[in-house]
Amino acid sequence: MIIAFYNQGFLVEREVIHALRRLAGVTVVVIEITSFPTAEQAEIACNALSEQKCRILVTINDWGLDWHGVTAAFLQKSGILHINWCVDDPFFIETMHGVPLPRHPNRVDFISDRGYVQPLTMRGVHAHFLPLAADPSIFFPLHPRPEYARDICFVGSSYVKEVEDYIGRHMPFIEERISFVHELMRAYKADMNVDIGARISDRLAREALPKGLSRERAVLIFKYFVGYIYRKQVVTGLASRFPDFKVFGDAAWTLFLPKEKVPMAVGYYGNLNETYQQTRVNIDIHRAVIRDGFTQRVFDCGASGSFVITGARPIMREHFECEGPDREAVLFDNEEDLIEKAEYFRAHDAERAAITRRAREKVLALHTYGHRIREMFAIIRDAI
Repeated sequence: MIIAFYNQGFLVEREVIHALRRLAGVTVVVIEITSFPTAEQAEIACNALSEQKCRILVTINDWGLDWHGVTAAFLQKSGILHINWCVDDPFFIETMHGVPLPRHPNRVDFISDRGYVQPLTMRGVHAHFLPLAADPSIFFPLHPRPEYARDICFVGSSYVKEVEDYIGRHMPFIEERISFVHELMRAYKADMNVDIGARISDRLAREALPKGLSRERAVLIFKYFVGYIYRKQVVTGLASRFPDFKVFGDAAWTLFLPKEKVPMAVGYYGNLNETYQQTRVNIDIHRAVIRDGFTQRVFDCGASGSFVITGARPIMREHFECEGPDREAVLFDNEEDLIEKAEYFRAHDAERAAITRRAREKVLALHTYGHRIREMFAIIRDAI
């Protein structure tokens, strides 16, 4: 079996390629292609699929597929099975760029956020839940273990650029409803499992929207804005509480924090493994657009043997022991709970180490990208 993979070198892609290449009886052809190719570039890539006699094409987030329909038409005509694994909002491209959601008989979609499976199925998409995972060749305990360089840290984007790119011209629309934003923030901070999207939809259904702003886009930009504000507030709160708190991300964090709290950026495939292990308590902050899924940090910290505190979402309790003497994960309910648990676990080394050890055992046993690719093909065998 010859499987093609459209690669841009982004997060998750290297891991999936590694896992595909571990499958018995499989040859993986990696085709380097821009995220959103022109029709001409798409045609060149399709010719490569034919020349290499590929029977399956794997993509992440539909990156590498053109918006002109060249690739979709070729895949349907050739009978090549297209497997797409969406590790972000599957409606983003359609909502923000007006490109229809891809659907054709030779396609199977996997979604890392379970909350999107039903909406996609209702749209006629052959969708299945497949959570993120870890690659133990990238995230693993270092020997000797690095000395702790800090007590608390968060690794993640500020989302300032995304807000500028996707929300900037719609800011007057949001600012006119700033009291509603505060209402959403209070609800989300009290219960991060509240359906923010449903609340926004209910509110905007009663309002006339500006010309050129669809209801779907209005809901999406509100969700992104609430997530952006929530992350900023939690991070700045941690920075105020813990003197040695650090945030590793983009330079825009310095708009909200002193420069000494925003050290150099980390490279996901470079020094992130070491950064996690140099931190006593890593913080995992979900985005509001994640309905019912994991972040990458839970699995990567687990595989690296690093301690992490993450949001109290039901899906965590379904996959990890979160209470009792065999606890594998520590969850927080709100910002106050997060600060209290960060205080506690930075001072309890033995308890923290025991949880970290069990978390690593669980990740290696059930949550590597090798497991996910095997799950993917098991689902395909049953579905086709």
